[in-house]
Amino acid sequence: MSAPRRNGQLSSCEPCRKSKLRCDHSTPTCKRCERRGKSDLCVYHPAPLTKPRQSGQILKATQKTANPQPLLCAKTISVTNLGSSASVSLLGAAQFPNISKRHLSGSGFLGPTSYSGSVVSNEVELELGIRASLSQTATPLDPQRVNQGAQVLSLLEHLDLYEKLIENRNKIRPGWLFGPPLTGALIAQFRASYRNATAGSENKYARLLDLSRVLFKNSAIPTETRSSMSLNDYLSQYALRWDMIGLVFAVAGSTTFQVLQQELDEIFKGSPGTTKEGLRQVTFQATEACLQFCNHLGIISDPLSWTMVQHTIFLSSLHGACDHRTWQMLGDLTTAVFALGLHQPAAADDAPFFLEEIRKRTMVAAYALDKDIATCLGRPPRICWRYCNIQFPLDISYDEVVAEPLVREAALQRLDAAGWNIDGRIDKGASCRGALIVSLFRESVLEVSLSHELGGLEERVLEVCRRSDEYYSALPEHLQWTDDKEDPTLASLHLEFLYQRFLLCQTLFKRIGKGLDLLICTSSEIITLLLKVISIQSRLGLVPAHVKWDLCYIGLPAAGVLSIELLRRSQTDSLASLTAPSTHFPRSEIIQKLSVFIAQFNTFVPQNEGDYEISNRGQKVISQALDRVLSGVPSSSSASEDMVSDGATMGDDVEFMAFLENFDWEQEARLAFC
Repeated sequence: MSAPRRNGQLSSCEPCRKSKLRCDHSTPTCKRCERRGKSDLCVYHPAPLTKPRQSGQILKATQKTANPQPLLCAKTISVTNLGSSASVSLLGAAQFPNISKRHLSGSGFLGPTSYSGSVVSNEVELELGIRASLSQTATPLDPQRVNQGAQVLSLLEHLDLYEKLIENRNKIRPGWLFGPPLTGALIAQFRASYRNATAGSENKYARLLDLSRVLFKNSAIPTETRSSMSLNDYLSQYALRWDMIGLVFAVAGSTTFQVLQQELDEIFKGSPGTTKEGLRQVTFQATEACLQFCNHLGIISDPLSWTMVQHTIFLSSLHGACDHRTWQMLGDLTTAVFALGLHQPAAADDAPFFLEEIRKRTMVAAYALDKDIATCLGRPPRICWRYCNIQFPLDISYDEVVAEPLVREAALQRLDAAGWNIDGRIDKGASCRGALIVSLFRESVLEVSLSHELGGLEERVLEVCRRSDEYYSALPEHLQWTDDKEDPTLASLHLEFLYQRFLLCQTLFKRIGKGLDLLICTSSEIITLLLKVISIQSRLGLVPAHVKWDLCYIGLPAAGVLSIELLRRSQTDSLASLTAPSTHFPRSEIIQKLSVFIAQFNTFVPQNEGDYEISNRGQKVISQALDRVLSGVPSSSSASEDMVSDGATMGDDVEFMAFLENFDWEQEARLAFC
């Protein structure tokens, strides 16, 4: 039935109300409208005699999009095209007609200490909790949200553009969580559904309203699987959901940070007026809208966790890893994986193989993002290993994950006892397994670095370093980096292990003044490896997928340590009494490497991207240090004051060196977003 008005009477649908006809108040459409062929216009307006404070223009995929029906919310997406001039605003939170009939959300995973731990098992309670929303499937759809959904669906007209972007990204580096088989099949499903809904219709927007209603109804129903399900079976049954729609937008938006500009220009030729900035904003708003719809419905699903993972990565690229919006989205992702029970996976006879493997990779992605962002913010991680049973993904390719049983079994036979493939291939599951290994040690690093206990600090640091080195040495030989190798995956893994040691040595030196020699040596190794990786990938014409992160959050702190040491060693005899490390320090080589290093930021960290402020501040500080070292002016005769960054001034070299020593390269990232 329709929602009652303030006087207690049931609301009439818009066609009946305007025609002054008696309405039977049936939902989702009344019988009179069905008989008159006006089902697409039959909506129940929560406040039919009111108008929005400002007129909103529907989000149009192209200029040919049909005019919408009324009932737009006050705040909508407003986009004339996918260019940089697009005007995008957040979707307004529409008021639900009857708050007492909102969808119920289940509790999700319940552990052994939960309120029902002694009554029912986790599996049963999880199933009952997720199915709780079924009791409300007859709830009337909110017409404002249906309109917002239709606006989002109008963007599916650009599916060809999204597909080209994703395919181009997969040529550079296929995703290990959302691989080509998944994204390709999902886009194919959306293309068929969009064409079926809009083909031959004079009022395309009315058809999108119908499709929006279908998605809301589908999204409210929990997914059910069986072990014999294939990926195509799964997507054909569950593709038309808001969590799946949001995934494609999040992936498409993220690719604009990974594809070369010349490739983007070639792709955009088929969409005049499109720019990467405009596309990022549109896909960002569309993903946000889909997540709002899912939150409104109170759903907990695997596709929702996938979208949250990708959207966290998207936000990190768009606003920066240290931006509060990224941190907040990471919190939502953490909540989702816990509610799904991905941190404590149980044997499920009804889950197909590919879904179990994707769940493992989803948990690894959430765990790795948690450690990376917690590290750069200097905050405690949200996901702790001691409370989880995170399983290693298999070292098989994505095609083998979703393949037929015979192909899959043949791939499993090519794995050793530790789960690595015996063929020496690094293009299968090595990246996701490596991400989990690095994150496990990163948690130990954070435990030591964020602890206020100074007792036994040196022993704890050395113990973590020893375990990390032993684990790296025990990896298969084809996964260990050597100077004669050029694979960026191996270099990235080795760089992460170097960064773990750097963080530990930095903690040791800052807390008790020990470990400076190892800190300087590790910093030099990091800068050398970073420059080599950039050189290799530039020569191959590839975009380093993580180069921006590596430059800003790994390279800058290491360069800062070397800059301080350059200044220390360049001081006059009056400073010779300062404690100096005994390690070999090739001054001219370090200066050359730092000069080349800071030059990379102009190429790989454009001004309009999220981490630009961080890189700009660090670049200024290191450039200032190099200028002082190369000028050769003694500290006693330094009369001028030079600008350091953002109005800060430093006088002689002693003051500037003190400034550098107190410059927190990780924590400074937060200042850029205050």
